[in-house]
Parts: sequence; C-alpha cells; structure tokens
Amino acid sequence: MSDPMENRAEEALRKRFRTEEQQAIDTLARWIGHSAVRGIIERRRAGAETVVMPIERHLPSQIEVIRFCWHVYEIAGIEPGWELRKGKPWLLTYSELNVIERVKQDFRGVVQLAVNELEGAGVGLVPSWTGDHVVVGELLLLAIDWELPAGQLAEALQPPAIGAIHIDASGTIHRRGSGERANNNIGVLRRAYERHQYGQPPRAPYAGGGTRALPERTRRRQQALAKVRKQWPDATASQIVTTFGDRGLQRGGAARTPGGYLRQLLEEDAGPGEIVNRPSKSTLHEDLKALKNASPDQKPSS
Repeated sequence: MSDPMENRAEEALRKRFRTEEQQAIDTLARWIGHSAVRGIIERRRAGAETVVMPIERHLPSQIEVIRFCWHVYEIAGIEPGWELRKGKPWLLTYSELNVIERVKQDFRGVVQLAVNELEGAGVGLVPSWTGDHVVVGELLLLAIDWELPAGQLAEALQPPAIGAIHIDASGTIHRRGSGERANNNIGVLRRAYERHQYGQPPRAPYAGGGTRALPERTRRRQQALAKVRKQWPDATASQIVTTFGDRGLQRGGAARTPGGYLRQLLEEDAGPGEIVNRPSKSTLHEDLKALKNASPDQKPSS
C-alpha cells in the first residue's frame, strides 16, 4: 500500500520539475520572437550543417538533434525519478570516432558566431548561459516553423532549464536574470537530489556523543503529534491545520478532530500565560516526516 505522504512528496517534486520546464519555455519565448533571430539563424545555418556532415546520419530527427546539442554542451536532463534522460547510444564508425570531437568543437564555434550576432542585434539571450547556446544550436540544425507563435516554438524546442544542479549536488547555477521563484525552485530540487544521492544528512553531534536536542517547543509539539497519530494514523498536515480551531469534544472529553486534539494537547502542556498558535502546514509536514523516520525505539530528546 502506497504511503500518502510519500505520494504527496513525489507529486510536489513533479510539480517542481514542470515548473522548471515552463520557466525555460517562458524565458525562451521572450527572445525567440525577436525580429533579428530568423535572419541570423538562416545565414549561419549552412555553416552549422557543414560542420556536422561527418555525423549527419545520426541526426535524422528532432529528438536526435536535441540530444546532440545537449551533449555538445555537456548538459544532462533529469527525469522526476532522478533518472538521466537517455536515448539509444550512437554506434560510431572508426572514421566518425576520429572526427567527433572536432565536429563538436567546430559546431560550438558556429553557435558562438550566431550568439555574438544575436546579442549584437539586441536579442535578449544570455551569452554566458550554456542553455541559450544549446537553443541556438537547435535552431541552426532543425527545420523551424517561423510562423508559430513564440510560445509554441519555444515549447517545441524543449529548452534546458534556466537553473542547473551540479552533478554532485553541491550547488546550483542560474541563468542571469532568473527571479527569486526560479532560484528557490531549483534549490528545493537540489536538496531533494542530494537526499536521493546520499540520504538524509547526519544530525549534528553534541557533547556526550549523541544527537543535538530539539528545541523545547519543537519537542513538545512532536510529542503531541505522536499522540495525535495514535488516534488518527492517516492524519495529514493539511487536515491538522484545517481542524486546529475545532473545539468539539468526543465522549470522554477528547477532541473529535486531529487538529483539535493537537491544540488541546498543546494547551494542556503550555506554561502560564503561554499562547498556543496554530503551526504552519510546512512545519507540521516536517514534524510528521520526522516522526515517521524515527526508529521505533527512538525517544524524543529531553
């Protein structure tokens, strides 16, 4: 039986991947419709087609062209399950193997010339961003329907994201001009990727060789949540937040909802004059995750 919390976490990650894709499309749409783009691309197309002639048999479709352009600039796409996007490997002949590195170098040279011209014409690409070079490479090799609206054309080109994660999950890089929302989104994905690669980071040690004690308020809240989970094993953070203000009681005096029960427990444990506020949904989600991950014999720090 699938875990509802895990399913929600996976769906949240999928939404972040979709956000990355849409941000890339929206960013490309803002410059691909510039009046100078078509003319520059068409002028440089012959040069690009010439340098890839030694391997042109491997570029019969849009999918293969896109794969080639991503490979040239050493970009790897990642699926929501953290699997690399892979196609069928190219089986190069001996002669193709001898020229492939030169082909890649010469292709980058043609792309760079086109990028320089586009920047000079006032097109809003970012010359320092590898993803924009990838898109220019695709434009040079694909049959482009220039009559398409900018948004549809951008979507068809499947542009790389405007943020990227280092292969060892140590950090992220961003296309110049990326907003706070884009930076936050790729940051969350990086942390999820790091957990996928290396597991949960170790808790900081403290004197005595154990783990650092939780803040007192967090400890009390999690202890109360543990009691809530015994009564409502499937209670979610959303349900607890929604019902936190419910003061209805069951027979025997216990609250009738998970949120009401949590509030009741926190109020009973509160000190003189202490105000009990409703925890945020994100806080409760992290608390529930911590309780789930705790081993059966683990006791809260005191």
